[in-house]
Amino acid sequence: MFKEPAPRSAQKLVDEQVHRWEQSEKKRTVGEVPEPWPLITVSREFGALGTVTGERAAEKLGFSFWDQEIVHVIAGQTGIQEALLASLDEQTRTRIEDFIGESVFGAETTAAKYVRQVIRVVRTIERHGSAVVIGRGAQFILAPDVALRARVVCPYEKRVADYAEREGLSQREAKRKLVQVERERQTFIRRHYEREVGDPVHYDVIVNTENIPPDAAADVLVAAYRSKFGRLPERTG
Repeated sequence: MFKEPAPRSAQKLVDEQVHRWEQSEKKRTVGEVPEPWPLITVSREFGALGTVTGERAAEKLGFSFWDQEIVHVIAGQTGIQEALLASLDEQTRTRIEDFIGESVFGAETTAAKYVRQVIRVVRTIERHGSAVVIGRGAQFILAPDVALRARVVCPYEKRVADYAEREGLSQREAKRKLVQVERERQTFIRRHYEREVGDPVHYDVIVNTENIPPDAAADVLVAAYRSKFGRLPERTG
């Protein structure tokens, strides 16, 4: 059975990515780096291995990878937010600030502020391009023409069984966890984006990982990316 990779240091990964962005921006100004590629957003059912599928797709495309933990850290820590914004030119930064300044979510609540920070982060990633973003409703933040919107699913019983085995839980405990997380994700999307996360019309491609391992599922995303945008970065052939 496939095992999830060990947790990574979000702070370190963000710092490294911001540094790479800074170097790319310098090269882009003198024509040494092409314009950024469109993004891939990956929505996933809990336990369907959507995160690792997205990571494998990022590796195949040579893209940066932004999982839920990294986006959460960025949205919650001012220092990293400032580092991200500093990686943008002033004109682009102003457009982002104007977007965030709109009263998109109504009342000033902690949750709404957090979502605005998430939007700020995803828009920054969009500006730099060539990235895979996991979760946080990124598929509803970006316009359809700037991202491949993917969803990774798997039958409920298999997700329960696999999660129980991975985490050393009973079937009952695993079911409780899946129900809790799925409810939280659905509520998050409904409240802040007014969408149903499981509605297939929101996605360009849906991959069922019941009998498809993450590496092969990632190949599906890469093929869909080629179909949607007409070509791939050179490293993928």
